[in-house]
Amino acid sequence: MTSSTRTYRVEVTGQFDRPAGDIRQALADGQPDHDRAAAAFTKEGTFTYAPTLTRFMFRYLIEVDEDSAVEADAMAVLTAEVRSQDYLAAQGIPTKGTRTTAICLEDLKIRRPKTSRSRGR
Repeated sequence: MTSSTRTYRVEVTGQFDRPAGDIRQALADGQPDHDRAAAAFTKEGTFTYAPTLTRFMFRYLIEVDEDSAVEADAMAVLTAEVRSQDYLAAQGIPTKGTRTTAICLEDLKIRRPKTSRSRGR
């Protein structure tokens, strides 16, 4: 079987687990730079969270080259989870209850709007 590159939009969402002290203050101070309104799917990943410091989200645009779509799907999810966990651990941010969803752009069907034809009378 020949491998092909598949591109995914992957979201990792979760909850902060009561960050305290300096971590909480750093998140609060940095929140305007991580507002959900600026969420975008990027290769580097976009980290956003609510001002209430309750929920967070990472958005990634991930390209995977695997032999099958099933393997590519799994690799896209794993890649996003590892990247987000590494980032959170490096910042010392406590979390709980993460969830990951991935959509392969090659699998999306584009629905064109129906146009009405005018009927001649």
